[in-house]
Amino acid sequence: MAGLLAIALSQTACTAAVIATGAADPFYSAVDAAAERRLQEEYRQKYPGVDINDDYALGRAMFEEAKRDNPAQMGHLTMPSRSVWEANNAKVNGGAAASVGQSSAPVAAASAPVVSSSRVAQDQAALKRAGTPWATVSKSWPYDALNLSSVAPYACGIKKMQFSVNGGATKTQGFSSCASGAAKADPPYWTFDQNSIETVSVTMTFANGSRQTRNFTRDEIFQR
Repeated sequence: MAGLLAIALSQTACTAAVIATGAADPFYSAVDAAAERRLQEEYRQKYPGVDINDDYALGRAMFEEAKRDNPAQMGHLTMPSRSVWEANNAKVNGGAAASVGQSSAPVAAASAPVVSSSRVAQDQAALKRAGTPWATVSKSWPYDALNLSSVAPYACGIKKMQFSVNGGATKTQGFSSCASGAAKADPPYWTFDQNSIETVSVTMTFANGSRQTRNFTRDEIFQR
């Protein structure tokens, strides 16, 4: 059911994209436009109060309906945030969608900008505290989302942050400059097949060159 829903949601966006480009044959463009108008009218009647021109809003309405109709199959699934939705559907608009196991933005190694030594020391100390989370996993339908952005506030203490999922290939988490005091994870999240993340190993190379590795199981870092 979830697969059929994903196909249904993508078809609406794809049809609109083809019509918008004007690249299709005029005859088929007219047929598609008429079909699109009929489909939009059906959606207006079926989902009153929903902006059917907003793919995300329409997708959420369809997703919630499917959950109500199939609670046993879809009750554990959650609708992704708008940012995740748009990243995974970027290919429709000519961009590059987030691939499974890959980021939605270029990966860049974190580097410490020129900041005070006291700030670097404070950030390193915060990162080394056991209570500072280095990673979280959540379900963002239809993916597992791995989030490493919780350490961004302490990015001045990071030289490089690397991780691997289920003992697989090592990837690097980048961060924007910490000089302004508002560093952000770049990319903000990583996607994998849903329910596929079992273990996560994170190795932090601190600004002073020292390193520390933490290993997590799914249950330890899963956000419900």
